[in-house]
Amino acid sequence: MLLRTITTALAFWAVTAEIPQAVLGSGTSAAVQTAPHCRYIPEDAGWPQPHLWNQLKRTVDGRLIATVPVGSVCHYPNYDEAKCNELTKAWGLAQTGVPRPAEFLALYFQNNTCTPFTPTSTRCVLGNYASYSIDARSIDDVRAGIDFAQKHNVRLVVKNSGHDFYGQSTGKGALSLWMHHYNKTTMIHNYASSYYNGPALHVQTGAEGAAAGAHASAEGYTVVAGSCPTVKMAGGYLGGGGHSYLSGIYGFAADNVLEWEMVTADGERVVATPTQNQDLYWALSGGGAGTYGVVLSATVRVFPNEVTSNAAFSFSVGQAGGIEEYWNAVSTFHQQLKPLLDQGMVAEYGFTNETLVVTGVMAPGHTSDSLQSSLQPLVDALTAKSCSQLTIQSLGMKLAQADSYYGLYKAEIESHLAGLVFPAAMAGRFVPRKIMDIDATELDKALRAVADRGYAYAVIALNALNSVRNRTAPPIAANAVQPNFNDAYSSLMISPRWTNSLPWSEAQVLQDQLINEILPMYDAAAPDAGGYKNEGNWAEKDIKKSFYAGTYERLEEIKKKMDPSGFFYGITSVGFDRFDWDSAGRLCKA
Repeated sequence: MLLRTITTALAFWAVTAEIPQAVLGSGTSAAVQTAPHCRYIPEDAGWPQPHLWNQLKRTVDGRLIATVPVGSVCHYPNYDEAKCNELTKAWGLAQTGVPRPAEFLALYFQNNTCTPFTPTSTRCVLGNYASYSIDARSIDDVRAGIDFAQKHNVRLVVKNSGHDFYGQSTGKGALSLWMHHYNKTTMIHNYASSYYNGPALHVQTGAEGAAAGAHASAEGYTVVAGSCPTVKMAGGYLGGGGHSYLSGIYGFAADNVLEWEMVTADGERVVATPTQNQDLYWALSGGGAGTYGVVLSATVRVFPNEVTSNAAFSFSVGQAGGIEEYWNAVSTFHQQLKPLLDQGMVAEYGFTNETLVVTGVMAPGHTSDSLQSSLQPLVDALTAKSCSQLTIQSLGMKLAQADSYYGLYKAEIESHLAGLVFPAAMAGRFVPRKIMDIDATELDKALRAVADRGYAYAVIALNALNSVRNRTAPPIAANAVQPNFNDAYSSLMISPRWTNSLPWSEAQVLQDQLINEILPMYDAAAPDAGGYKNEGNWAEKDIKKSFYAGTYERLEEIKKKMDPSGFFYGITSVGFDRFDWDSAGRLCKA
């Protein structure tokens, strides 16, 4: 439904950082009268006039930015051949979208309205882009954006990194709070409270995980942050729970939150901890982002640096000796990972019907020698003649060791993940641990059948409830992390093979195929598995069950208390079903 809505939506073209009349609408008789329950978009009679936007611009010290999509350099009248060629090569990379206002990485929601892959003569339009962004540098900037959007019935969105899979950091006609430069990190060597005493790191919302990790490591500590370096910690990452290479020994990122700082729809600054505003603390810590208010910062527990090792390897159909042997090896790999995960290790890998590539089996507290010893049963199983024709040499295993997790991450992991791009459509599912422990036969068949349809998997495998983690880093307090994530063996991202040379109409085909064919194939083998709320599909048949697993009712009560009017909206966030889009792309109360 959404793609059809966006496709039919009219969009407006902003050409400078001034307040252009073309974007704002003239308020003439040609303007559209909007239903009172819908947010205004630029062609509406009620859309704020230029003097109002100029007032807002003065209020935020000139940091109101009219959106000019980065893809405009590939279209007239802004066409620039050199810049367009450069952009084409970097399209979809985080470096293209994260440091720019209003840009976002979800290709499906970009809807091909202003990309390098349409003719230069095609008119570049905003489509689903926010119309304006406030480059937020203070709480006053955030309050100014909230106040303006409420007074003038304009949709408000928050763009932190733009990594979200659901286009929640954008929206037609929206005013965006761009938090990129609100990014300070502060080390607290002696955080003191009734629930925790020890070192902590305070991170503003715009701080990237890699930057937070670097700061903590320089001070002698390790912080639980996302694998992708440009994912901002205190945004959707913590709000969704936050898995990591460190989750096997230190838990999910949300398990380590000590306090939150947030601005409500009324402009009030609120601090939530396990002993103050406990319901809000519980909800913010894993209950979904973008729904209770605008998060300004989080303070999180950190851990002393320790020696950490990593193993990377791969195998293919050809190396395994054939298709059947390859899938035998995949199944064996999954089973042999279990004892490693039970020791607190975490594995990240991807596989198709042709190749399985392990980016890392991360082992905090292990030297490369002890990791190699721990991996020996897995290697022996993979290279057994009864399994495949794999050899130790064909696995190409690379072991690495550093004095800290961040040092190893920087050397071995970061560059691989910085080059990832979002496909046009994707979905997510957990692999329940109980299936892996009892009988994975039907699951193995389903994984193979989906892969044979041309789909690929990106996987993080972990055991968040292992005894090592429970001894060293139990959660700071109860939180809203999905119960089915705590019980999962792994979390899968399922995506079709996609290149930008494909016709854009194929995006809708793939989206429909994912929801109506691919996920049902998986769900038949792993019913009610659910999926990680940060890595799923916006059109899930049952969002409340898949992404919230029994927590939704309590979260909804907290939402009604903190945001009774439903001012903050996200397509899969708590309260999502109170809104819909009309045919022009307006956000309307259902």
